[in-house]
Amino acid sequence: MRKQLVLIAILLTGLATAPAVSQDYTERVIGETIYVPAYSRIFSYPNRSDLLAATLAVHNVDPKTTITLTRVDYHDEDGKLLRAILEGPVDLTPLQSKTVLIPINDTTGGVGSNFLVEWKASNPALSPIAETIMTSGSGGPGPSFTTRGRVIERHLPN
Repeated sequence: MRKQLVLIAILLTGLATAPAVSQDYTERVIGETIYVPAYSRIFSYPNRSDLLAATLAVHNVDPKTTITLTRVDYHDEDGKLLRAILEGPVDLTPLQSKTVLIPINDTTGGVGSNFLVEWKASNPALSPIAETIMTSGSGGPGPSFTTRGRVIERHLPN
């Protein structure tokens, strides 16, 4: 029995330290669709939750190429489109960022809301970083965390 427990502990330790598989962010592409999770509240007990403000940040990490945000949509936890954020395309010059705030009192997205971000570029560019920063905004200690987007569609140069 002791040998089995030691083996299980070794296996679990190996799994816990296994390197994470990530997307290749050095590949240059001409556009992508990125899914970015967001949370307007989190539960700490079955009947207690904390409201959160969510700030979407999209960073053009390419030091040489301008990218164009063509769509930023905010969806609720059921996948329903709540609102299109952009009124038109927005250029992000090299190393420029764009942010969007979903205020703490906007709970329309539910617990598992999300953003869809679409971008394109005239010349192949590095994939931007798209992440959401959630905070309780109360001024005191409270939950704050980030989520990173995941590429769900990619457009390669011809």
